[in-house]
Amino acid sequence: MAVLGISTNTRLLGLAIIHEGRLLDYSIRLDKSPWSPAKATRIITSLEPCVRQYSIKKAVLSMPYTYHQTDAFKTVLDAIRTFCKQHHIVFFTETPETIYAMCDQPEKRSKKEVMHTLTDLYPQLSYCFQKELKNKKKYYTKLFEAVAVAMLKE
Repeated sequence: MAVLGISTNTRLLGLAIIHEGRLLDYSIRLDKSPWSPAKATRIITSLEPCVRQYSIKKAVLSMPYTYHQTDAFKTVLDAIRTFCKQHHIVFFTETPETIYAMCDQPEKRSKKEVMHTLTDLYPQLSYCFQKELKNKKKYYTKLFEAVAVAMLKE
């Protein structure tokens, strides 16, 4: 059964699909427009092709820390929950602590270390990892979080 990993905020959407230990698909999307209910609809619309193409039966969302959970994020969370229920998809959430626990070196728990660990497991992410190391503003972290949570529930 393929697992859909999701990591989102109101600007970025990271998606990853893992099946039998293989990373089948992954993407990152940026939406710079201001927050609106229509933006939540666009996020949900982005999930539909993945669900259809890979027959997703399990989805997992990377939850931000509580202090990053804005009203807009909560709207997106509710929309994802509703979408999963309508499509008979088992829905889970994972905390940042769970993601950081997957680091090879527990004393170096950081987003960079998580990305490094995932790149070792899925070499196709190397390009994104190298780009992220050069970026001034973080872009690919949502992608790596999506891969991490999908891997944890696979």
